Amino acid sequence: MIPSWVAVVTGISLAILALAAIAIALSSVIAVLALRTFLRILEHLAGPAVSDVRQLVATIRTEADSLVGTSRDLRARIVKAADAAEARLADLDALFEVVQEEVETTALDVAATLRNVRRGLSVLEWGRRAIKRRRKH
Repeated sequence: MIPSWVAVVTGISLAILALAAIAIALSSVIAVLALRTFLRILEHLAGPAVSDVRQLVATIRTEADSLVGTSRDLRARIVKAADAAEARLADLDALFEVVQEEVETTALDVAATLRNVRRGLSVLEWGRRAIKRRRKH
């Protein structure tokens, strides 16, 4: 027969584990929300700049094509600068996609953690009921 103190210690340890999991889940949710807010602010600040850069790239390409009398070296430099700016925009777009995927993955991880916490709490409740039944007998 298992001593009653084992069930008590088990219940207390399950409660501590459940509280730790809840704390981790809450901190993850807060971190995700803060990251989401940061990304919105970043997008809000970078959005007009990205639009301006795109217009600038288009203007640079148009001007480069219209400057027939300009030397080939100067035209090559301008196109190179425009391509570099476009590559950076593509990198920025890829970065936003990666961050969005990470935020979604983290949100799914938080949901899974919360589900596990609920399961742990149900196991804790089952343990409490088992202890109460043993005390009655």
